[in-house]
Amino acid sequence: MKIIHLISGGDTGGAKTHVLTLLDNLRRLNTDVELLCIMEGIFTEEARQLGIPVTVIPQVKRWDLNANKKILEYINSSSCDLVHCHGARANYIALFIMKKVKVPMITTLHSDYKLDFKGNPRKQLIYTPINAFALRRFDNVLTVTEAFKKMLTERGFKAERLHVIYNGVDFEKELKAATPEEFMSSVGLKYERDKKYVGIAARMYAVKGVEVFMEAAKILAPDHPDTIFLMLGDGEMMTRCREFVESNSLGGQIKLVGQIKGEELMNAYYSFVDINTLTSYSESFPYALLEGARYARATVATAVGGIPEMIRDGKTGYLVPSGDARALADKISYLLDNDEIRKNMGRAFYEDAQKRFSVKSMAQTHLSIYNKILADPRQK
Repeated sequence: MKIIHLISGGDTGGAKTHVLTLLDNLRRLNTDVELLCIMEGIFTEEARQLGIPVTVIPQVKRWDLNANKKILEYINSSSCDLVHCHGARANYIALFIMKKVKVPMITTLHSDYKLDFKGNPRKQLIYTPINAFALRRFDNVLTVTEAFKKMLTERGFKAERLHVIYNGVDFEKELKAATPEEFMSSVGLKYERDKKYVGIAARMYAVKGVEVFMEAAKILAPDHPDTIFLMLGDGEMMTRCREFVESNSLGGQIKLVGQIKGEELMNAYYSFVDINTLTSYSESFPYALLEGARYARATVATAVGGIPEMIRDGKTGYLVPSGDARALADKISYLLDNDEIRKNMGRAFYEDAQKRFSVKSMAQTHLSIYNKILADPRQK
């Protein structure tokens, strides 16, 4: 079986981690996989480092129909059995070529498509309806949470077209990590062992609620002068974040470290951060939390999307309402003040996630779905 995975290639968040982890593990199940992208970036660089075959057919603008034609020709000449799309850009391309592609095309919903362009009115007005229309053209849609499946059925998608697959991480893999000192040095900071660290690793977009993290840090800063708040990621809200830090004189405690490149540096972050957070208004099944689980990090996150399916509130982490900086600050403060509870909660998250969210299960479930689709006489 040969599967082509079509994705923009510009992704830097959970979708990137999901696709690379999936392809790497599908190969271990003797499945021939290939990554087809429309741009170069960290994504394609890391894929090649893993030994995953990568083809890039550049498409600068979404309305570049000549690129769509080249993608169609490439797929039809590739001898692949199925094309698996990821993300709005890939769905948009599929919309134009689906009827002419000789094999089935499926897609994975990694986020709530109505919120993908939150904070950017122009993109939300143009691209959200296109992605919604494209999603309805697929005979099979994979969702990374039960919550997303329920959401789609409530929006009129047929339940029999939807398949739930949880994201997974490799708990058996020996993790290579830089030291905390090396991580901090890479972003121009000094690691201080007597400090506590609260972090968020997220794309700097409105849907991620990064302003809520900053508001919580502002609340906590006066009573926790020994705490550093790390913000990993980049995006269109970075300027706004810098302005918030400067206007509130929080530069000594809130550190905007930008996009982190390389697995060893990201592993270093998870290895020393005391509390891992995520403040999204909408989420799927975020790797930013699962990767923290591998390092037994205490976790506070918003109760949105699939996060309540991942975290057992009060046992393996704390859940708070989206947009509620005070609730977030209260849970973080409690964990900062109670070292033993914080460490126990992190260990509980590790043990629970290890049992329920493995990469082997994720890859095997995908393979089962591929086989089912290919065996369906109604498919191409």
